[in-house]
Amino acid sequence: MMNKVIVVAAVAASVLAGPLEAQDPVALVIRVQGDVAVRHGSSAPAPATVGEQMFVGDGLAPSDGARAILVTRTGAQRVVTEETTLDEPRGAGNPDIFARAMRTLARAASADGSTGGRYDLMLRNLAGGPPLMFELGTETVFELPESNALERGATYAWTVFVGGRQTGRPLPQQEFRVMSLEESVELEDYMDDIAVFGLDPLTDGLFLTVVAYTDLGLFYDANDALESVERQASLSADLYLLKGEILTEMGHEEEARAAFDRADELMR
Repeated sequence: MMNKVIVVAAVAASVLAGPLEAQDPVALVIRVQGDVAVRHGSSAPAPATVGEQMFVGDGLAPSDGARAILVTRTGAQRVVTEETTLDEPRGAGNPDIFARAMRTLARAASADGSTGGRYDLMLRNLAGGPPLMFELGTETVFELPESNALERGATYAWTVFVGGRQTGRPLPQQEFRVMSLEESVELEDYMDDIAVFGLDPLTDGLFLTVVAYTDLGLFYDANDALESVERQASLSADLYLLKGEILTEMGHEEEARAAFDRADELMR
């Protein structure tokens, strides 16, 4: 693929406020394989979902051959293959993984250019310099040529002209920032943390990969990873809220509304 660019939006990260209290979650569901029922307190059992928060006294009941993978508040991985009632977690791990997952879920509290015809794309560095123009024709997928490498850490704006830049109308401008070298190192370190945790960022650790990308503002990559999670298991209401926020950042307002509506349905 030609010069695939990972971009990061300038979004201020929120932080967890205060210590974890007794009523706070003791674990998060990060993977569901097969049929796994979850029970919160005295409520009726329901299918377990990725991103679901678990509390002391909650129960999980996998069917034969099924399992759920949790990350506990201590940062340890827990694999549940039989009926289990959760208590205070024990064991060592990386508590930062759990904290970052909770922080990402807490953040979840330009229409697409779908019109047919001819498209032109304009890309410019907000620090200055002439804009780059690309004639896309009828293509709706664009890969930046290798001869137009982007500057690390720089912020860019882009827009698409539906009908061509001479007579067409521009869609709302979007901005992105190319990931700096420091951010690349941070992302690599976090992916290493997931691997050390005993998970593959591309399979069992996909939910935590979504967390890593979202924390860094890599919304396109976060959306790709979240779609992979959704193909494998049902998402929790919190993750649908997160999906809506990610799609909003990407400018996909119609899809974002659908994700928010799905979150509302699950919360009823």
